[in-house]
Amino acid sequence: MSESERKFEMSRAVTKDKIDIREHSVIRCTAVMIAAAVISMSTAFGKPSPFAASFAAAMSGIDCISAFVGSVAGYILGGNYTDGVTVTSALLSVVAIRMIVSRRKSAVSEIVSAVTAAGSVFAANFLTSSTVSEVMNCIILSVMAGGGAVVALRLSRLAEKREIAKITVRSDPLSFICVLGGCAIVSGILSHYSVGIFNIGIIFASCLSLCSAMKYGSGAGAVCGAVSALGCAVATADYAFLAAVVAPAAAVGGMFSGGRKLSAAGGFVLTATLGTALFGMDNSKLAVVACIFMSSSVFMLLPAKLTTEQGDIARVKAGENSVRKLFSKRLKFAGGAIAEVRRTVGITAEKLDNNIGSDISWVYNTACDEICRKCRYNMQCWGKEYGDSIKQFAKITNMVKSGESADSDAFSEPLSERCPKKQELIDKIRRLCDVYVASSTEKRRIARMRNILTAQLSATEQILSQLSDEIENSGEIEPQYNKTACNVLSKLGCEDADAVNVELGEQGRMFVEAYSDTGFFASKQDICEAMTLAFRRRFDLPTLSRVGGACKLSLFSGTTYTLDVEICQISKTEGTACGDYYESFIDKNGTAYVVLSDGMGSGGRARVDSSFACAMLIRLLQAGVGVEAAISVINTSLVCKSSDESFATLEICAVDLYSGKIDLYKAGSANTYIKCGNRFVTIGCKGLPIGVKDEPVYDRRTFTIGSRDMIVMTSDGAELNEKWLYREMDKQPDLKEFSKEVANTARFYAGDEKSDDISVIAMRLSR
Repeated sequence: MSESERKFEMSRAVTKDKIDIREHSVIRCTAVMIAAAVISMSTAFGKPSPFAASFAAAMSGIDCISAFVGSVAGYILGGNYTDGVTVTSALLSVVAIRMIVSRRKSAVSEIVSAVTAAGSVFAANFLTSSTVSEVMNCIILSVMAGGGAVVALRLSRLAEKREIAKITVRSDPLSFICVLGGCAIVSGILSHYSVGIFNIGIIFASCLSLCSAMKYGSGAGAVCGAVSALGCAVATADYAFLAAVVAPAAAVGGMFSGGRKLSAAGGFVLTATLGTALFGMDNSKLAVVACIFMSSSVFMLLPAKLTTEQGDIARVKAGENSVRKLFSKRLKFAGGAIAEVRRTVGITAEKLDNNIGSDISWVYNTACDEICRKCRYNMQCWGKEYGDSIKQFAKITNMVKSGESADSDAFSEPLSERCPKKQELIDKIRRLCDVYVASSTEKRRIARMRNILTAQLSATEQILSQLSDEIENSGEIEPQYNKTACNVLSKLGCEDADAVNVELGEQGRMFVEAYSDTGFFASKQDICEAMTLAFRRRFDLPTLSRVGGACKLSLFSGTTYTLDVEICQISKTEGTACGDYYESFIDKNGTAYVVLSDGMGSGGRARVDSSFACAMLIRLLQAGVGVEAAISVINTSLVCKSSDESFATLEICAVDLYSGKIDLYKAGSANTYIKCGNRFVTIGCKGLPIGVKDEPVYDRRTFTIGSRDMIVMTSDGAELNEKWLYREMDKQPDLKEFSKEVANTARFYAGDEKSDDISVIAMRLSR
């Protein structure tokens, strides 16, 4: 960039800044004038408000002039012409002194502002005072004006630094007193304005005390309420009782809030109404009660940042979000690294596998290259008669590979008469064929191991990716909720349950997750009742699961639906174990899992495979692993579990108990029957049992059902007539009796020849 271009850029930036400053000054001056007008139209002890002079004395430069103009406009609009002339002269002296003496923001400026405001107000009111009481009022008004100037100047500085909400008694006592004084002054000024029966000052004082109680506790709310109500009382004698009502009401609201605005507002309204009733009920008291109710409504509409702590909690939440994103990115990065390893294994294996030929032609091509290279008939055999030579060597190689006897007589004319090295070629082919067979066997073994490894790496990648998405997209975490849950578990004897997480999901759902090294010794009912009382919302019974020595507690708020499940199993041979296996549980998100597995064959041997697949899958799901990743892990586990064939069908029905949404996974499983309203659907399966292939092959269906709808899962031993089953399901039967009836009917029609282990799982969703 040239020097002229750089100067042009600089000038353009400066011009833009000046425009912004000018626009900001216009807005600021307008705001100052409006505030001054509002202040000047109020009164104190029947006199014009002394805080108009305080406000002007706290300003400097153009702001001071704007305050003067706004105050004069307020006197004119308020119709206070008699006192307005006297007060206007006092304001002129304030403006003149402030423009001349000090425009700097320092301790001297505060003194000058206070003396100027107090002196001007005293002079203006003293000239019209004729009695001792009027002189006393004059002194009080001047003191109020001086104090108001200090308050206004200090608050303007804090507002510019955005530090008003951070001031405490210990950090800056004087500023804290000024903040309280500001609350009283603003409440007193606003109490002169009403909309119908609603007094703006009372509504402001009540909202301010409620916000203080929510942000800083019940004590702060009581102090703020008392000071604000005192300001209303000074402005209007009819509100003298208000401090005795608002202060305890704010304290009660803070104590019963529990971090929830509705609880705080309810406690405040109830206490304030009862307190007002103690002073007797007339029209003015009823108006105050109406204002209190209106203030609670306004409080509920306020944004969360005005009613919750923005200091430590904001930093905690920012830290939690940062840690959440960090772990999410780390998991994604680790998943990407594992994916790279998986791809690299495949590419490297593909290149290394080319060392030995991929088909049998490598045997005779290598043998002929070594033996025939220096033969005098090389050009004739591999030139003119190439096709005949290839056919003969391929035939001899296949004979050797299949174990047939091969010698020099295996060659045919004309190659047999001409070739002087027939036996050498056969011996070489025999040795290379042994190498080829051994290499092919090793290749297949390594390829199977490689496929298993890549499948495990793929499953691990899925798990890491799923955990990353779960962490990144998890619900809102509330630190105070985590602390509450820790305290509840500690009181129940679970003192080492320090890893606790409480999430708020969609539509007000709450999920509680806790981990312990020793276990949760309280009953599920006790835990549920304690959490219900602590969070004031209904919870379902918790789920406890163990992995190794650790124990996990999952608890979720009351769901929309419940899932009733009944199963009936009939063994192929009476007195032997059923080869089918079933398990179910509900995870921390309120999703119910029902799993059915059928091992290969029947009886005890089949039971081993089905129980292995089903139990391990449930363990993985309870640990937080996704369904698809868990299926991949179980598939490779079955492949490697034994040298014998080991596979099992698998059917997973995941039901969201909040919405009724269902995800159905079927790997080689039998038909599933769904009755949804008046519709009846049969879902088959094109997938393969788990453990058949290195990569799992399964179907996934997603649909939604409602209350009183039914699902029937079966093993392959149960062949059912759909029309009969629909009629039976339409009767809304007892699930236990229904599952027995269906299983016995399937057993009867299967006969002895087609008999197999039979399992029937009947499920019904209900509210």
